[in-house]
Amino acid sequence: MSQTASEKWYLIQCKPRQEVRAAENLRNQSYTCYLPMQQVERLRHGKTVMVCEPLFPGYLFVQLGALTASWAPIRSTRGVLRLVTFANQAVPLATGLIEGVRTRLARATPIKPLFSHGQKVLLTEGPFRDLDAIFSSMDGEERAIILLKIMQREHRLSVPMKALQSTA
Repeated sequence: MSQTASEKWYLIQCKPRQEVRAAENLRNQSYTCYLPMQQVERLRHGKTVMVCEPLFPGYLFVQLGALTASWAPIRSTRGVLRLVTFANQAVPLATGLIEGVRTRLARATPIKPLFSHGQKVLLTEGPFRDLDAIFSSMDGEERAIILLKIMQREHRLSVPMKALQSTA
């Protein structure tokens, strides 16, 4: 998608967790929007799941022509909080910023797992709550094998994923 000389990219702040709604409603009004998304591994109900989340939570980009155009339709769009301004002046983003974000997302590294082998973790529930351990491996979808040092010996335990928290 090329940008004409009179069109610039601007930043829009969205209402909490309404970035997708704002982008959809702006597109319905024929605005060109860009909401960069990324795949992230999250822990939900004890299971690791892949979710698609905004790269910049709470913000999206919109391409607009001359500043003489009315901003009222944007401000009153569902999901939009405001156009980001400095000293009450809308400032266009630096040329090439959007293409740079697109390029980085296109060559993004594969999804990093929630925990990696040898990573320090903290137990958040159960009889060993608040003890540090070492993540060893997954044990199915909902459990993990950890190494817990008790009485000068390492013990392998299988614990629920929801009971682990990264210490890094």
